Amino acid sequence: MARRRKRNVRSEIERAHNRANLRSHIRALGLQSEDEYRAWCRKRGLGDGLHKSNRQIQKERQLARRQQGEAALTRTRQQTRSPANTIRQLYDRTLPKGRLGADYLYKIRGLFNAFSYGPTRRAFLDILLQAARRADMFRLDPVVPAFGAHPQNNFIDGLAALARHSEDWVRPVAEWVPPSHNPRKQFHHLACHLLARYDVPTFMDAAFFTSQMPDAGWHQTWFKHIGSGQNIRTADLPVALSKKSAHCFLAAPDDLSIAHALRWGQVLGQGGSPSLARAVIATRLGQSFENEDFWSTAILFFANNPMLDPAHVGPIVDFIHDQKYVPQQIALPGGGFEQRPPAQPNFSLKSRSIPKLLRQVDEWHEALARQVLLPDAEDEPDRAGGKKVRIRHLSWGSSSIREFEMKQEDKQLGETLTWSVKELLSNHELGAEGREMGHCVYTYAKSCRNGSTSIWSLGVEDGKGHRHRVLTIAVDPRSRTITQIRGRFNALPNAKNKKNLERAYQKMLLRSHNVLGQWMSREFITKRC
Repeated sequence: MARRRKRNVRSEIERAHNRANLRSHIRALGLQSEDEYRAWCRKRGLGDGLHKSNRQIQKERQLARRQQGEAALTRTRQQTRSPANTIRQLYDRTLPKGRLGADYLYKIRGLFNAFSYGPTRRAFLDILLQAARRADMFRLDPVVPAFGAHPQNNFIDGLAALARHSEDWVRPVAEWVPPSHNPRKQFHHLACHLLARYDVPTFMDAAFFTSQMPDAGWHQTWFKHIGSGQNIRTADLPVALSKKSAHCFLAAPDDLSIAHALRWGQVLGQGGSPSLARAVIATRLGQSFENEDFWSTAILFFANNPMLDPAHVGPIVDFIHDQKYVPQQIALPGGGFEQRPPAQPNFSLKSRSIPKLLRQVDEWHEALARQVLLPDAEDEPDRAGGKKVRIRHLSWGSSSIREFEMKQEDKQLGETLTWSVKELLSNHELGAEGREMGHCVYTYAKSCRNGSTSIWSLGVEDGKGHRHRVLTIAVDPRSRTITQIRGRFNALPNAKNKKNLERAYQKMLLRSHNVLGQWMSREFITKRC
């Protein structure tokens, strides 16, 4: 009797174990019940019994995986061949779980999820469906070259930005027919179709490809202002434009950003040349409109001196900014520092001659280069005048942007070159960079310390271990935007300023483009200078 009970217990345990294995097998096949499992087996010509050997179970699972893979492949093909159906399902949130067929569909799904149910979400769907029928904008490649790999610099985010203005649409999106096969021209035509009754310059499209940037809403308002037929001069601008300046702004080159186009119009409207406009744009004035009452007089000063080499504009702007707006920090005898007003807070360009101004700029540069940056604020004789200069050693933490390194084989030299982009983290490093490169990057020390700017040195190390500096790069770490790039003696990175540059350095300057581009792409850094 005891043996029988023991056998019954073992049998019950075995049956429970088999039932648990069966339930696990059914779930592995993606099914829910025994009846559903039996039907699945019969449909595939398999036995529908519930007692299967391990070998049968393995075959059924292999068959299920193969069929699931084929179904996913079919679904992926349908999603990319008929994106409109997939977009509708993403909008309705009825698309089965699984991988989507293309990267842009993930972007679309994320934007649909970001929009609450309402007119904007519906407008985004309508734009996407019309684009699926008429256009070729379903891609995530960067659209505006100046913005680089910014996460919103793509057509999908641009279409979403247009949808956010659906209440201001002047024509139905369903009536839009693109006049070109070029995606860039298609987007411009669509933006004008929806938001403009009059022509809008192509460069104004940039307003829709960086919607999270601080000035994006401002720039989109200008787009609609011009598109409604109003004069740009009556918009809420950070600069005052004359009639000629407004005309030059509207005719600015397509490769400029909207802020740069304002400076372009301002310079050309006052008689300046395109080369002068490019030089002004490359300074801090291309990124900021602070203290515009003064800087507008500086731009007029440059325009009224047409024989001034545009290469001097950058150093002059840096000098004026330092003298007029940067507070001084004076070391005290017993230790510590006292902050005093800028050196020349009342600096003016009125009646100032170019030769005298250039001499002052050179003297300022020389003073920066003579400074020996010592720890602990030690005293050091100034070789020029015999005075003692007390220098404060400043340092700061690294930004969230990572450094970069890549190796490159040089067949001509027969050695491996190591390119690198390194962050400069003290005024000692800034001073060394400025002395070797022949520019005034040292003036950025306070901006680096308060976190508004980070300075980077792009250079190359040869086979002997010697590092040659090639470019100095200023970055706004908050927006990950490059605000300034300079080579030796303030040369622009395109190596067009060939005089005073060694031939070997010119070659390094040209090779640095690829390194800079890879670093920007990896760190999602944009360039607006």
